[in-house]
Amino acid sequence: MRTRILAAALAACIPAAVFAQGKGARSSDTASSSSSRASYAPSSARSPTSHDLADLNPAALLISKRKKVPLADSTVAQLKAVEKKINDRNVQFFATYDSVRKWTMPIGDNSTTQGHGLRGGVADSKLMAPAISPTEQAKMQSSMRDLRALMADYRERRKPDVTDALGVIPDAQKKAATDLLAQQDGDLEKLIGGRP
Repeated sequence: MRTRILAAALAACIPAAVFAQGKGARSSDTASSSSSRASYAPSSARSPTSHDLADLNPAALLISKRKKVPLADSTVAQLKAVEKKINDRNVQFFATYDSVRKWTMPIGDNSTTQGHGLRGGVADSKLMAPAISPTEQAKMQSSMRDLRALMADYRERRKPDVTDALGVIPDAQKKAATDLLAQQDGDLEKLIGGRP
């Protein structure tokens, strides 16, 4: 009887121990592979896309938060016109931003591609990492400097956007609208990561 209980307990513990070891090994492999990928493209994963920046349109925020800042229908209509004006003003900037951002990522970087090992499992990503030439690395570094400059430029471009959006808000709601836009400015700083 005692041997059966001991055998049952052992049978339950062994798979749990193997699973725990396998999970720990996989997480350390993942950590090492992500750190190796980060060594050749450290900032491209953290750089916001042009869509991320476009989502921070101050007029669009005030339209979407019209429950918090009670706005008349005529004010909402004016904000929609300001939103379109801001989007039109930033179209060329976002096209340039996307072009520069594209060059901050390695050419062979395709996160959806997976290799298969000898047993049909997913291969170690370190073996699949593309080699980067010194010319390509110099281009990526130059593009990162350009991208940082564009992010700083976007901060400056946002100031007239905020002014235009606040220009159509009645004085009674201006404080609440200013507070919402200040929160959005904080979101922009988090998104850009405090880059100069």
